[in-house]
Amino acid sequence: MENKKVKRKLNKKALLVIILTLYLIVMIFYYVFTIPLKNITINGTNILKDNEIIATAGLSDYPKIFSINTNTIKKRLMSLDLVEDVVVKKNYLGTITIDVTEAKLLFYNQTTNKVVLSNGKGIANANYLGIPALINYVTSDIYNNLIAKMTDIDSDIIALISEIEYSPDIKDDVTINDSRFILKMNDGNLVYIDLVNFANLNMYETIYSHLDSKGIIHLDSVYAESDTVIFTSFDKLNEEGDADELSE
Repeated sequence: MENKKVKRKLNKKALLVIILTLYLIVMIFYYVFTIPLKNITINGTNILKDNEIIATAGLSDYPKIFSINTNTIKKRLMSLDLVEDVVVKKNYLGTITIDVTEAKLLFYNQTTNKVVLSNGKGIANANYLGIPALINYVTSDIYNNLIAKMTDIDSDIIALISEIEYSPDIKDDVTINDSRFILKMNDGNLVYIDLVNFANLNMYETIYSHLDSKGIIHLDSVYAESDTVIFTSFDKLNEEGDADELSE
């Protein structure tokens, strides 16, 4: 029996579909690999400038979105002293979102000539308004604790402080309280406070609103569960001639 060879006709429609499908796949890959960065959104910055963030992240020339590595950007931004944390997200439609958590400005340390931040870093040759000056030396353990305690103080309260002086409470050569500080406020009051009770400083505006004169507010003897505040007006101290209280 003779075998007959059957010629198969080329399915032009199927071939066309395959070619078009391959073309679309190639074009999609080309689009993804070549789409440029179109938009950069930066959130959470109050001190840092957007152009500084963009330059440090290496995005100034708006590179192709596919070539951007979010982990690399985060590493670069974390090198900035003022950055405490950062989250970077990219969208393959051409957008980058950078959510920055800035470190808080705490005080200017006059002994080191640096602005101290909540992350423990110090910035030299910095000029920031609205922060107090630490005017004297503080031992390292107390100093580190001070940074930790001030981190939890509202920035609006920190802005009310003019000077911070480390002033341990010593009587007859006996140290009664080695973590006491005297805060000179911009409104003219003095605040005595220690590290144990430092969180009470967040109540300052409420306390001040109930005072009818300037004076010394003792928050070093106030505990978190108490609402008792010891206050002595400057007028009363002057009447009693108690100059030692003012210079203690």
